[in-house]
Amino acid sequence: MKNFVETVKEEYDMVLFDTSPVCAVTDAAILSTIVDATILVVSCSQTRIETARKAKEMLDKVRANVIGVVINKMVGAMEEGYSYYYYGEKKERK
Repeated sequence: MKNFVETVKEEYDMVLFDTSPVCAVTDAAILSTIVDATILVVSCSQTRIETARKAKEMLDKVRANVIGVVINKMVGAMEEGYSYYYYGEKKERK
């Protein structure tokens, strides 16, 4: 896998790998050690906060370069209403 990653890095500007969940199998944690950066993806409507924390801890344990988090499946959350901050100003979404 290391050879493959190095080969595609030479050929392409950006390569994205979509892996199985970090907590399910070790594939994602192992791959995170041979790529430049890792983005943790969590499902707003399915991922429990304890599971997200455990995934981050597992990535930290292998010294993955976690550069961010993507939260997907926000549609269900939007139906219930949520709030967010935009340049220091709180916005309500209903």
